Amino acid sequence: MRLLFLSNFYPPHELGGMEQLTAEVATYLRARGHHVTVLTSRAGAESAESTEDCVIRSLFLEADIHYYSMRAFFFARRAQEMANERALRQALETVRPDVFVVWNMWNLSRHLPYLAEQWLPGRVAYYIASTWPMDADAHTEYWQLPAARRLTEVLKRPLRALALAWLRREGYPPHLAFAHTMCVSRYMRDKLVAAQAIPATADVLYNGIDPAPFLSAAQASAESQVRPLRLLYFGSLVPIKGVHVAVEALGLLARQGLAERVELTILGRGHPDYVARLRAQVTELNLQDCVRFQEWIARADVPAMLQAYDVFLFTSTGPEAMARTVMEAMAAGLLVIGSEVGGQVEMLVNGENALTFAAGDAARLAGHVRYLLDAPAQRHRLAQAGQQTVLQRFTLERMVYNIETWLGSIAQ
Repeated sequence: MRLLFLSNFYPPHELGGMEQLTAEVATYLRARGHHVTVLTSRAGAESAESTEDCVIRSLFLEADIHYYSMRAFFFARRAQEMANERALRQALETVRPDVFVVWNMWNLSRHLPYLAEQWLPGRVAYYIASTWPMDADAHTEYWQLPAARRLTEVLKRPLRALALAWLRREGYPPHLAFAHTMCVSRYMRDKLVAAQAIPATADVLYNGIDPAPFLSAAQASAESQVRPLRLLYFGSLVPIKGVHVAVEALGLLARQGLAERVELTILGRGHPDYVARLRAQVTELNLQDCVRFQEWIARADVPAMLQAYDVFLFTSTGPEAMARTVMEAMAAGLLVIGSEVGGQVEMLVNGENALTFAAGDAARLAGHVRYLLDAPAQRHRLAQAGQQTVLQRFTLERMVYNIETWLGSIAQ
């Protein structure tokens, strides 16, 4: 098959796991004999229209990822939309895809999949891992929100009315058919169907990881007993990730005299205000000796890094579609203690392959850690069951096979 993927970002210019997954899936599909091209934004590229290894970096994002420009909306948006349309048409003419695959849409114009639906009727597929089909686009979201400062709001108010009127007159965002749609979890599918954002015909196709490097890490780490019990949080440092819940749980353990038996590493990067909040929380609870912060590491170094830990903490307080970091930790032989949110409940089963707790429940999280301190055999049993869960249900090879079958049915 000839496939053209649409993604907002693509490695090495990426924001997180979904961009990495795009590259992994594309690589696997190419290895299986398919011609895969990725159409993505020029964000991070050295020059506009840059192309390398079947990756076309020519699209404009709807807005800068850090700052929305009112001036750009009124004076550059239409020109950028037209440039995006030309880039899409050129990519379609060059690749001549059997299927156009919409992958990551945050901050991309929804005119792109809309035009693809018109130009390739019946051959546009959507793989959805977020709530973007029911979320406001970047323009509507910005103009509907009040300004943070009173003076700015006074200036923004008349421009808001004009901007929203322009969007309505243009029919933006356009209605998308979503004729062929897969969601990353049942949670995500059910949420979007209930909101009538996608049709009830949408199905579920779990994502996955390549377990090989993480299995190697598990074999290496199994040779030694690490004490004290080493806990790891690995990911973005933003409030919804709930890292403060993990710190609060460590504070509860410290009050029970268990601080010397537990260590928590917080590895990640994120909003400076939240990082400062976490550091202040550690100081306030007097946890400087058992909680440490570590800088972000290269993805290639993740499997080896996991060797040093026993337990992975998934502490999100809001729903997530399906976290690949959880799969990676399980494949590496770490026991996962995870919050019962979003698609994770489709992967983590308390007492069978993980330990779970209600989102935000620091006491329950602390109780799980305390239990593991006295039951190392149970930790190993649950960790092994978690590893088998990944190998049986969440491998990248299985995911790509299912994607290949699905896209093949569309291309016929």
